[in-house]
Amino acid sequence: MKEDEKYRSFKAVGLIMSAGMTMAVSVALGYFAGNWLDNYFGTKPWLTLIMFILGTAAGLKSLYDFAFPKKGND
Repeated sequence: MKEDEKYRSFKAVGLIMSAGMTMAVSVALGYFAGNWLDNYFGTKPWLTLIMFILGTAAGLKSLYDFAFPKKGND
């Protein structure tokens, strides 16, 4: 295997792992922030549900931006 092919394969694995971690952290952060807010305000389970959905949406938006980067100076 050439050095260039090895570099490209490591780069691809790194990008895939980065995308997976981005999604996982976004969802987990939304869940735990919502759970903390529910305990603080006593609104269980509504803020957990809302923050979980917002965390999932943020993760999906991040993955979309990762998959389709902007071109130019937009």
